[in-house]
Amino acid sequence: MSVDLTATRPADAPAATGTGAGPLMLPEDGIVDPIAIEIAASGTRPVALTHTERVLAAARILAAGGGANTIAARLHVSGSTARTLAHQARRIGDAGDLWAA
Repeated sequence: MSVDLTATRPADAPAATGTGAGPLMLPEDGIVDPIAIEIAASGTRPVALTHTERVLAAARILAAGGGANTIAARLHVSGSTARTLAHQARRIGDAGDLWAA
């Protein structure tokens, strides 16, 4: 199964600058970093992700039994953003399909 997650990224989402308390968002570059996704999903430390990686991290959190509150805390996003990411992650389908996305 292949899902285009880049189409769901808000056009006005800012890119990560690495400074301040802004969102840790990187521009889409066509590369999915599974290590960054794992770090973010585990909540080990903040890590900058593309929108696609954020959705995949949210899917990992959901697959492990977490919810929108866990997504918000681990990905350092607002509650509404966490709910949006959870919704997009659920559209992906089975957790086994995550790396095919």
